[in-house]
Amino acid sequence: MFKDLKYLILIIAIFIAGCIETDIYLPAFTDMMRYFAISEEKIQELLTWNFIAVCISGPFYGPISDAIGRRKPLVFALGVFLLGSLFTVYADNFSLMLIGRVLQGIGCGGCFVLGTAILFDLFEGDKAMHALNKINSIVPFIMAAAPILGGYLNIAFGFRSNFIAIAACVLVSFLITLFFLKEPLAKEKWIPLDLPSVFNKFKEVGKSLPFWQTVWIVSLIFAGYLAFLSCISVLFVLEMGVDKQYLPYFQGALLGAWLLANLTFKFFVNHLSASGIKKWGLILFSLGGLLTLLSACLAPKNPYYVTFGMVLYAMGANWIQAIYFPEGMQIFPELKGITSSFLTSARLLITATVVALVSHAYDATIFPIAYAIFGIVAAMLINIAIYEKKRQPISVVEKKI
Repeated sequence: MFKDLKYLILIIAIFIAGCIETDIYLPAFTDMMRYFAISEEKIQELLTWNFIAVCISGPFYGPISDAIGRRKPLVFALGVFLLGSLFTVYADNFSLMLIGRVLQGIGCGGCFVLGTAILFDLFEGDKAMHALNKINSIVPFIMAAAPILGGYLNIAFGFRSNFIAIAACVLVSFLITLFFLKEPLAKEKWIPLDLPSVFNKFKEVGKSLPFWQTVWIVSLIFAGYLAFLSCISVLFVLEMGVDKQYLPYFQGALLGAWLLANLTFKFFVNHLSASGIKKWGLILFSLGGLLTLLSACLAPKNPYYVTFGMVLYAMGANWIQAIYFPEGMQIFPELKGITSSFLTSARLLITATVVALVSHAYDATIFPIAYAIFGIVAAMLINIAIYEKKRQPISVVEKKI
C-alpha cells in the first residue's frame, strides 16, 4: 500500500507542472496583450505553439524511453521545461516569450507521455484503473486552483508572477524525479532503438481504427473544453464586462465541474457500471453542448448561461475520457511508450488545431466557440456510436473498478 502511494505521488509530481502551465496564466491574457502590444489572435499563439511543440516532441519520447528506460528521458524533458520556464520569466518581448513557451512544450510533452507510460509500467489491470482514477481525483484540485491562483498573482504581482510559479513547480518536479524516481521499466523489457522497427510499430498503431476512434474521443472533447477556457479569457473581460478579478471564478467553475466528475466517477461506475457511466457522460456532454449553443443564440452577452452549459459539458467530458483513455492505452499493451506518445501527441495536436481555428474565427462574440462546441458534440456522438457498435464485447473497463 505504501509503495503504491509513493508511486502515485511520484507520478503526480511528473504531471503537476504540465497541468498548471496551460491554465495558470490565462487570466493574465489581457494584461499581457497590453504589455507586449499584441492582438487577441496573437496572444493565443502562446497556447497554440506550446501545444504544437508538445505534439512534435511527444512521439520521440515514447520509443526512446522504451529503449533506454523512462527516467533519463524524463530528466531531460524536465530540464528543457525548466529552461523554457526561465525564458518566460525574463522575456522582455513577445518573441522571447513565445520561444519560452515552445521550450516548455517540448519539455511538457515528455511529462505527459512518460508520466502516462510510467503509470502503466507500475500498475497493471485493475490496479492501473484504480491508480488512474486516484490521479484524476487529485490533479484536478491543482487544475481548478491554477486559474484562481493565476488571477490573484496577476492582480497582486503582475502577469510575470504566473510564469515564476510555473518555473517553481517545474523545479520541484525536476528535483523529485532526479533524486527519488527509480527506473520503472525493468531492463529486460527494454526494446532496442531500431528505427525501422519503431516505424513499423508506429505504423501498426496508426493503422488501428479502434485506437484512432478513442484518440478522437479523448482529443476533441478536451479540445472544446480548453478552447472555451482560452476564449473566455479575452471575451468575458472585453466584450461581456466581467471584471478580470472575477474571471478566474468562471474558469474555476469549469475546472470544479471537472473535479466533481472525477470525485464521483468511482461511485457511479460501481453503481451504474462502465456502460452506464458512458451513457450518462454522453447525456451531460450532449446537453452541455446544446445549452452552450442555445445560450449563445438567446443571451449572447450573458456569461452565466454559457458557463452553465459548459459546466455540464465538462462533467460529461470527464466521465467519457475516464473510460475511453484507458481503453485506447490497452489496445496495444505491449507498446505502452509508443501508444502513449501517439495518444498524447495526437490529443494535443488536435487541441492546438481547434484552439487555433477558434482563435482565427474570433469576432468578439461567443458564436465561434459555441458553434465549435456544438460541432464537437455532434461529431463525437457519431464517432462513439460507430466505435461502440464495432468494439469487442468485453473490455478492460468493463471490469469492476
